[in-house]
Order: sequence, then C-alpha cells, then structure tokens
Amino acid sequence: MRLDRTFVVAVAVLALVSLVSACGPGGPTVDPEVEAAWTWLTENQETLSGLRAELTEVRAKMRASASAGSESEATEGEATEGEPMPSAEELSAKAAELDSKITELADEFSGNLASFLNDPRNQIIEGEPLTERQQAAIRMKSSEDTELAAEYISKGGDYRRAIDILTMANSLDPDNPAVQAALANAEENRYMSEERFAGAEKGMTQEQVRDVLGQVNLRNIREYPDRKVVAWFYATAEGGAAAAVWFRENSKTGEYEAYQLKYEAVEGAGGDVE
Repeated sequence: MRLDRTFVVAVAVLALVSLVSACGPGGPTVDPEVEAAWTWLTENQETLSGLRAELTEVRAKMRASASAGSESEATEGEATEGEPMPSAEELSAKAAELDSKITELADEFSGNLASFLNDPRNQIIEGEPLTERQQAAIRMKSSEDTELAAEYISKGGDYRRAIDILTMANSLDPDNPAVQAALANAEENRYMSEERFAGAEKGMTQEQVRDVLGQVNLRNIREYPDRKVVAWFYATAEGGAAAAVWFRENSKTGEYEAYQLKYEAVEGAGGDVE
C-alpha cells in the first residue's frame, strides 16, 4: 500500500496555518509562474477526477462479475454494444493500472499544491478576505485530503489516520460538506458494530467478508502458516476490544474461507487491536 502523501499533507497544513497567521499589505501577487502553476493544478485535478471515476466504474464491474459467478463466466466474451465483455483478469489488470496512475499523479499533485500554498506570492493575510483562487486552493487541498483519508480506510483499514486527516481538513475548510460527511462516516464506522458484524457468515471468502465488513486494519491481521489459518480482528471499542473472523484454506479451491466468527473475541484493557 503506497500512501506517501501523508508527509506532503502535513507540510501543506503547517505551511497554510503559518500563512494564515502572517500579516502584510496587499493580496496575492499574480505573475506568469503563478498562473502556470495554477493552470497545472486545475488541469490535473480534472484529470485525477476522471481517473478516479474510471476506476470506480471498473471496480463496480469487477464486483458485478464476481457476484454473478458462473453466470458471468457463461457470458464472458459476449459482445456488449459491439464490444467484447472484458474478463475478470482484464478488469483486475485495468484496475491495477488505473490505481497506479492515480497514486503517481496524486503524489505529484499534492506536492505541487503544497508548493503553491507555501509560495509567498499566494499568501493568505490574516484578517483579509480570501480571494476566489485562495478559496479554490484550500478546497483543492481538502478534496485531496478526503481522497487520501478514503485510501487509508479502503486500502489499510486505518480509520485513526483517516480521522486525523479529515479533522485537520475540516479545521482548514470548515464549510466543506464533503469533508464533514467523510469525517462523520469515518467516525461512525471506526469501530465494528455487532449489527454490521452479523452480516459476515461462515463459508465466505476473504473478499466477501471485506465487502461486508470493510477492509480490516492491516496491523490487525494474524497469520498461522503451519495451520493455514488467517485471523482478522476488527476493533469494536477503544482499548483493544475486537471482533474476529478466522479463515482456513480450502484445499480444493485454495481460497481462504471463514470458518469461525466471534464478535466478543478480544476483551479491551489495552489490547493491541487498533
């Protein structure tokens, strides 16, 4: 999992806070370099948005294909509006390609946005109303912070880090409903509820359990190779309490399937489940 933008986000936040506290005459200076930097940001924000939308569409097709099972296999290769239906392998490869492109561009975008916000020519003067461009730059940053927080949850199950990122984004862009909604959702799902946990069942594959319960925190996975068993622990409360799903390898399919589930699997009292 590659989430290198954490440092960039932190730098941008600290820089922006220091700029907000700075005092000085006049507004932001406009020159060709600033205009070129802004044009790059606006164009590549649109590019990122398009790539993310495409990835969402591909992943939706992957889920539909997986849930269809044998029916999907039977129709695989059939034409849809003149084009062949992509196979599961092709969809997976496309998703990986898009994810890589998004990560690379998002890293570059966040670095350039941090540089833009740090540039004295764009400084925000305390007590002065924000210009449209300054407001747009802050909104760009909070939007990327929201995407980054979503990655921490979807790829690593790290709600704590996501909440930290969204809390800071909310403090800098308090009127952004998207940030507020993402923060509320992260806080609501930070701990596994008994009702949500009940949706997982014995015999489910790891992918199916992930679809129901969400991505388990990568630090909360325990492997027992000698027994071909893997355990996922989902925090249910602060202090280490956790629910657990145990998976065992199916000798016929090679897939790991849930064979035991317990909501009150780990008591609190300072456990190491996050």
